Amino acid sequence: MFSSSRTRPKQTLPRGVRSARWHPWAAGAAVVLVLPLTSCENSSAVAPDDIDAGLLTVLADGPGDVVTEWSGDGDDFPDHPYIPEDVEISVAHPEFPGAEAFSTALRGHIDREVMDFRGASRDPVGLEIAWEVVAADEDVLGVRLVRTEEDLHGLRQAYATYWYDVPTGHTGFSTELLADDAALVELNGLVGEALADHPDVDPQGLLPVMRTYDSIGFNAAGDLVVEFDDGHLSPVVEGHPPDSSPGRITAVIGAEQAEPLLSDLGERARSASLTEEPVLSVSEPDTDAEAAPAPPGVVTERGPDVDCTDPEVKCVALTFDDGPVEATAHVLDILAEQEVTASFFLNGNPLLTRPWLARRIYAEGHELGNHNDLHESMSEDFTPEELPAQVAMVSAGIRRQTGYTVELFRPPFGATDDDVKAELARQELAEVMWTVDSEDWTGSDRDTIADRVVELVEPNGVVLLHDPQPPTVAAVPEIIERLRKKDYVFVTVTQAFAPEVGGTYPPDWDGSW
Repeated sequence: MFSSSRTRPKQTLPRGVRSARWHPWAAGAAVVLVLPLTSCENSSAVAPDDIDAGLLTVLADGPGDVVTEWSGDGDDFPDHPYIPEDVEISVAHPEFPGAEAFSTALRGHIDREVMDFRGASRDPVGLEIAWEVVAADEDVLGVRLVRTEEDLHGLRQAYATYWYDVPTGHTGFSTELLADDAALVELNGLVGEALADHPDVDPQGLLPVMRTYDSIGFNAAGDLVVEFDDGHLSPVVEGHPPDSSPGRITAVIGAEQAEPLLSDLGERARSASLTEEPVLSVSEPDTDAEAAPAPPGVVTERGPDVDCTDPEVKCVALTFDDGPVEATAHVLDILAEQEVTASFFLNGNPLLTRPWLARRIYAEGHELGNHNDLHESMSEDFTPEELPAQVAMVSAGIRRQTGYTVELFRPPFGATDDDVKAELARQELAEVMWTVDSEDWTGSDRDTIADRVVELVEPNGVVLLHDPQPPTVAAVPEIIERLRKKDYVFVTVTQAFAPEVGGTYPPDWDGSW
């Protein structure tokens, strides 16, 4: 059993040694090499014969005389909102002399991974997080975390690589190797082209969000390597999480083609990945790290730039419950065509089945909310002891897919009580109801749904809809058209109410809307 702080002796990495290890669990993983468009003879596009193009460089994978290791178990994470019983946790990260800020950041990321594994997994069994040093010089350190987890659906692995800017003390996500969001979109296109004919890849799942591209690094030839978690890009299997058996899938972008996409950090990270003399002890930054802008792939703009408190502005929020399902993609197509932002409240099983749709909702600037795991009455079907798991599952699952921390919760059927409200507040959520029930769940047809919404809506209204209902999907274009003629502006729930943790919105909700 790991202790909470441990240093293991190990032979120091010899100077000048650079290795690229292929772990047994990665055997047979698919690798796609993307060549520069200029010439197939460009030497930087093809790795040397003794180098596997799909491998990130590995400069160290265990503690030694310079690098020590922090390690921990489940007892080191006692403050999570849901802690299932009998789950083994074994996690670790390296500690570099002079890089205390990097250790603190890595510990925070591991904390989040443990919390989300506990919350999002069906019957979790165990989680292990191991590490490798993939870049090391006086300017940049790179650490790849390998997450191995087991639950009801089997064993799978996931990967995340973090980059420490030594002069500033900033720890960056992998997308910060790229210049900006436009570079991420371009990279996403290159990867999409490379994987278009891959039998184990659903191209719909490839979206330019941070948690899709949370492990990017460089191989020993200097090419850009993008690796995807087991099953992250797998096609949909109805009623089951995407198949993780294809394992790790990578795309390799030749150095010449990747170079225009890199940020300054990315250029220095590439150099640190190729160093012949790894530097594992660095200088402390001169000042505390400044707040960094949002990394590429983090969506910060949701909804139009309007003030819903302005009496001259008529805001309305369209909300969709019970997804994501196949029809959610059609709703998103309509919203994109109409340039409308909406809010989506997701359930556990649909989220496990179609995680890529959660990524798409996020990538297209919509708001994600929690609609509980099993879509049963929170106040009638669960004891207070069972509520934490019901609330935590969807929040953790959404964060795993997008990096976004959910702030809104809608109880199924609007069923709530003091125990539910207390648990939502404990998990830092606001409770969201509605002002207009479309009654699409009663079997109403398209015209009846549209008529009811348009007749009952008022400024700062929140409309309850369900995207699994075919008549609802058919009614959405008409609802948008008719409300626009009445000068309504489509916003998110957050824009309509500015909800606060522990509150219920609308504030005068009494269940009679």
